[in-house]
Amino acid sequence: MALAACAPNLDSLVRQSTGVAHPPRSGPAPAASAGSFRQIPLYTYKVVTSWPHYRWAFTEGLVFQDGLLLESSGLYEKSALMQVVPGSGQLLERQHVPGEYFAEGITVFRNRIYQLTLSGAGFIYHHKSLQKEGEFAFEGEGWGLTHDGRHLIMSNGSNQLKFIDPDTFKTERTVNVTCNGVPLKYLNALQYVKGEIFANVWQTDYIVKIDPGSGDVTGWIDLKGLLRPEERNDNTDVLNGIAYDERNDRLVVTGKRWPKYFEIRLEEVQAANT
Repeated sequence: MALAACAPNLDSLVRQSTGVAHPPRSGPAPAASAGSFRQIPLYTYKVVTSWPHYRWAFTEGLVFQDGLLLESSGLYEKSALMQVVPGSGQLLERQHVPGEYFAEGITVFRNRIYQLTLSGAGFIYHHKSLQKEGEFAFEGEGWGLTHDGRHLIMSNGSNQLKFIDPDTFKTERTVNVTCNGVPLKYLNALQYVKGEIFANVWQTDYIVKIDPGSGDVTGWIDLKGLLRPEERNDNTDVLNGIAYDERNDRLVVTGKRWPKYFEIRLEEVQAANT
C-alpha cells in the first residue's frame, strides 16, 4: 500500500505540527507554512504493565466491557469476537464470524456489541454472552468503530469519520480529519476517550487524537519502540487496537499478531521552543 512510502512524510508532518523532532532536538520549532498553523501536542508513553496476547489474533478492534476486554480479530476464514481477561490474557469466550467475512472494528453501545466487517456488513452481539443478536448493513468498507453516546463513529481507511445513527445505520454526518489542513488518511481502529477520538494510523506507530466536531488533529501519540525487535517474528503485523477503561482511567493498546497487550500512560513531550 502507498502509506509505507509516505511514512517519512508523516514523520515530517508530526515534526512540523508539534515542533518536536524525533528524537527531540535543540533549536527553534519549524516555521509555520500557513497562517492557520497550530502547534499540536506530541505524547510519548510509559508502560504501566503488559500481559500475553494470542499471536494468532489479528487485532482490528479492542474495547473494555465490565472489566473485561473484547477484541475483534480479522482475516477471512479466521475472524472472531473474543472476550479476554486483562492482566492475564486468558481467553474466556470466542465467537467465530462466518468465513466469508473479514472482521474489523468493535464498540459496545446500549448493552450491545457492534462489530464491523470489511465488506459493508455488521454483526450485533449480546454484551455479556457474546451471542449473536442481529446484523446490519452500511455503505463502504468498515475499519474502526467507536461511539460518542449518541452515534456510532466509523472509519473506512480514508481521512473520513462517519457518524452513524445506531437505529437506522444511516450516516448522519461525515467529518474530514486534517492536521493543519493536511488530510490524514488511513485511520484505523478507533476509541472515544474523554471527548476525543483516538485513532490508529495504519502501518505507522502513531495514534492521533481527533476533535469529533471539527476533525482537527489535537494530538499525536508516538508509540515507537513499544514492541522490541526481539519480540517480533515474521508474522508480526502493525500496531492496532485501543481500549480505554473509563472507570479506572486505563489505556491499553496492542497490535495484529503481537505477543502482548500494553497498558500505557501518556506523557507530553515539550517542544523545543517552549
